[in-house]
Amino acid sequence: MATVGILGGGQLGMLLAESIYRYGGTVAVYDPDVNAPAHRLAARSFTKPFTDAYHLREFFEHCDVVTYEFENVESAPLYSLAKVKPILPSVKVLAICQDRIQEKQFLKENNLPHAHFATAKTVKELEQEARAFQLPFIIKTARGGYDGKGQWLINSTSELETLLDDTDLLKHEGSGFVVESVINIAMEVSCIVVRNPANKDYVYPVFENLHKNHILDFTVFPARLPLEVADKLQDIALATAKRMDVNGLLCIEFFLAKRRSPNSSGITVGEWTIYINEMAPRPHNSGHVTRVASSVSQFDNLARVLLNIPLAQPKGVDVGSYCMGNLLGDVYLAQGTNGQKPLNLQALEAFPEVIDVVLYGKHEAREKRKMGHFVAQNQTGDEALASAQKFRESLMISKVD
Repeated sequence: MATVGILGGGQLGMLLAESIYRYGGTVAVYDPDVNAPAHRLAARSFTKPFTDAYHLREFFEHCDVVTYEFENVESAPLYSLAKVKPILPSVKVLAICQDRIQEKQFLKENNLPHAHFATAKTVKELEQEARAFQLPFIIKTARGGYDGKGQWLINSTSELETLLDDTDLLKHEGSGFVVESVINIAMEVSCIVVRNPANKDYVYPVFENLHKNHILDFTVFPARLPLEVADKLQDIALATAKRMDVNGLLCIEFFLAKRRSPNSSGITVGEWTIYINEMAPRPHNSGHVTRVASSVSQFDNLARVLLNIPLAQPKGVDVGSYCMGNLLGDVYLAQGTNGQKPLNLQALEAFPEVIDVVLYGKHEAREKRKMGHFVAQNQTGDEALASAQKFRESLMISKVD
């Protein structure tokens, strides 16, 4: 029985572990948080810091193959560990995707659609690049940003001055900054590609993502887009994964605009212009919906790669559309619990169109913390989204027993 090691113990690792067991493998999890959800499914848990070289090597020696469920694990020590056991996707892929400077340069060098950008290593260089940029623009840290963290929208010279006076910027000088043109976003979408070492690949249909406070709120599947636009997005996603030589999953997040951004290299299809925003070489939150809306989920296909089982082509399992909604800690807090008591799900009785609910079992509910998700099905994307919104609203006004 092959042992798959997962770096990171969050909900993505937990759902991946379920798929690995389904295909006959077993799982080891490395995460310093002893209460991380994936530890509950691990045949062996490692709860030491990610900086602990001794225990990281012990973890690798215990596994047959290793993957990761988030990008912020430091890539530098993994190059030597990759000689102990294979890491999929590769450390090279991880290094590109966890660093916004490398990511933007990869897009530019491979003629892939992206917003106009400049890079800086120091605050002084950042000031020089930013003052030469046309307002408005966004400043992003090269490392460590997710869910809107590590980025600032600059609309005026005074906002730039205020940010440059912030001494906290200095702590990012080691990794650097990206200055990026603002895209007039009409829609945000994602596309997931799975590839194996035999260069067999499949692309999932496009996911339409709605965000709130920079956090994924709802995903409509398939995206409400013209067929020719969806086809082009899948083509770009596959080309990106091939050029990066991904073995595993790669999720490409796109911005779609109705108006081309100056100096940016977008690809126009009909009235839509396509830009790649960022990439994630792991299962993606938007892909949760594939557990019920596809013949093979993103987690199942990644498990197949890791266990050297042939890939399966994703196919729709039913007519209609689906909508995944995130359950943040805000829902728990609205019900009067911090996670110590179970969420009140009695609203399910009034919403038969909600066909899947997954709670991650995290011990503490906090605002904006991902605690679970659900999926609603209906005839159209608009109807599925409306069902998901109404169901979550019902949860917000329920109270725990």
